[in-house]
Amino acid sequence: MFRHRVMIGTALACGMAVMVVGGCQGITDPAAKQVLMEKLGDTSVTVFPAFVRKGGENTYAPDAAATIAEFFKNDELADAVVRDQEVSITGPWHHNQARMLRESAEAFAAHLEQNPVETEYALFPEYLFGGRGDVGGIHCYVLNKAGVVAYAVLLNSHHKPFAEAAPKTIDDCTAVLIDVLRKSLEPAQ
Repeated sequence: MFRHRVMIGTALACGMAVMVVGGCQGITDPAAKQVLMEKLGDTSVTVFPAFVRKGGENTYAPDAAATIAEFFKNDELADAVVRDQEVSITGPWHHNQARMLRESAEAFAAHLEQNPVETEYALFPEYLFGGRGDVGGIHCYVLNKAGVVAYAVLLNSHHKPFAEAAPKTIDDCTAVLIDVLRKSLEPAQ
């Protein structure tokens, strides 16, 4: 029981660090994050369809990619293009959300190695729905062209933006993610 609580506490603390500073257990490269933050407003990003984990019936949400790309353009963060190619995520659902974040980031990096983008960055959202259809979490990965994680988001009910919004649908998840990105990604002055 104690070990289980320690694992949950560690995952929650790690998750908060991801949301606040974009790094957890080495998932985000600090130098790559700094370069991303400096390039915002003068860079480019390819946005992939969101991977939606719904029990055993995983799907993709191409509309999420279009909405996120529009946000990047409208907020003048990056020249954004949408790629309709689905990123294959085969890792299992875990109770440790930070582990899922790390495994999906690795899968996205492997995908980019086999399917390079022409932009400087690639963005991949991931939405976690529980067995009863409730939203359990939101992840987002921004990797540079070399496949290095420059920025990551991990959100769940323990994070204020997620808890306040109480997302229930894919569109809700996209709106929460955009809100967090808007507040945490600001072009250099």
